[in-house]
Amino acid sequence: MSSSETLAPPADAVAQATAALAAAIGEPDRIADADLRALIANAMRLYAVKAEGGMRAPLPPGGGGVAIDDAMLLTTDLLHALNVQLFELSMWQAMTGNSIAPHRRVDAPR
Repeated sequence: MSSSETLAPPADAVAQATAALAAAIGEPDRIADADLRALIANAMRLYAVKAEGGMRAPLPPGGGGVAIDDAMLLTTDLLHALNVQLFELSMWQAMTGNSIAPHRRVDAPR
């Protein structure tokens, strides 16, 4: 990158990445596997920082078009990559209280 080039502000870069990922769903080979894994890892770290700062709503709102199978596949792969069993996740949530508050859950009674 030359000194005359500047990086897009983070919000713009995220918006551009979001659009690029949406466009690549029909052609997944347009995005390199390593780039996608790095993007997911950085998005998770950013989410964790924001969640610890108070952003605690289910994401994406209303599911954002994410199918249950999509969520299950990613969750399974994340837990496997970190060598975490589902039981350990449940225990961590119970011990820390770190889960979505009952009144903010998408399945909470209205």
